[in-house]
Amino acid sequence: MNKLTPNKALYSAIIISTIFTGLLLSGCGSSQNKIAESPKASEHLSTFLSLHTQFCEKKYTSSSSLKQTLKKASDLKLANNFEGVYEVTVDNISFAVSPEDDGCTTDVMIKENDQLLFTFEDINSALLNQGYIETSEPKSRIDLGIDQSKLTIIEKKYISPSGEVTILDFPLEKKDKYYMTLFAKKFIAEKHRSKEEFIKSLKMAAL
Repeated sequence: MNKLTPNKALYSAIIISTIFTGLLLSGCGSSQNKIAESPKASEHLSTFLSLHTQFCEKKYTSSSSLKQTLKKASDLKLANNFEGVYEVTVDNISFAVSPEDDGCTTDVMIKENDQLLFTFEDINSALLNQGYIETSEPKSRIDLGIDQSKLTIIEKKYISPSGEVTILDFPLEKKDKYYMTLFAKKFIAEKHRSKEEFIKSLKMAAL
């Protein structure tokens, strides 16, 4: 995920978007947005969360073991033009799981063919119902869409039922240009161990 360092003009945008975040989020449940939602909104959300639970909520000994699990999964296939990303298509919607060096990400483009799959309010409520614990209020920041244009996203952190830090990134605009992601942080011990081994090898080489 590419993060930008905003210039003065973008600082104003961030401040404005932060002030109106509550209004935007409450608008997710308005009648206008409900018209734009897919009639299968609950099914799309269920598919997304089921995929995340099946793969990203599981315990793995290392990032390599996660990659092997995804590689062997019969219902997943490598996504075209995205290295190391595994996807499954349900009702013509592509849902993807990606192994990361420090965790596991599930993502989906939440607006397809002018239909909104589900809202921030939908997924936030669903996560809380599944036992996720919110650890902070939503925060807005500027990010890049797939077309390299700037957009505002909402970031919210949770603790999953398995005790892992989980981060939701949800676009407030250009919802057909940004993959909504749910990231589970993992392999902290592995990363720490690798760093220690690297430092040790440097010391040995210096002897």
